[in-house]
Amino acid sequence: MSSKTEQILGALQSALKAIPGVTVERNSAVPEKIPSAGLIILRDGIADEPELPLGGFGGVYCRQDAEIEIFVENGDAAARDAAFDTLLQQIGTVLDADPTLGDLVFGMTYSRPEIDTEAVIGGPAIKAGTLIVAIEFEADTPLG
Repeated sequence: MSSKTEQILGALQSALKAIPGVTVERNSAVPEKIPSAGLIILRDGIADEPELPLGGFGGVYCRQDAEIEIFVENGDAAARDAAFDTLLQQIGTVLDADPTLGDLVFGMTYSRPEIDTEAVIGGPAIKAGTLIVAIEFEADTPLG
């Protein structure tokens, strides 16, 4: 059986895969070519220090800050911006549709991503952003 953290990240990846046409990967290197509908890479991110309940009874409370990296490639700036915004809205819809990931977590919070546009020599520019998703949950052990 997988750890609670692994179950949660797997459920988040599955939810993101519901976005039509986009490629969703986990913890992979950024490829040289971005798929035409866009690319999402889910990274495990950073785990906060788990909190033990007073008296040592029950599970531990954990927080995982997963990272959702978003990549869109297009030579036309307006089309690239529109595609990025559309993909960002689709991610928001997926995250809001099931904020407990099937009751695996207490909830998730997220904010606007940090965005950057990168020029590519001999190719279309890439617009990229990193969205941090704070996931709060209870696990049996501090290892989640």
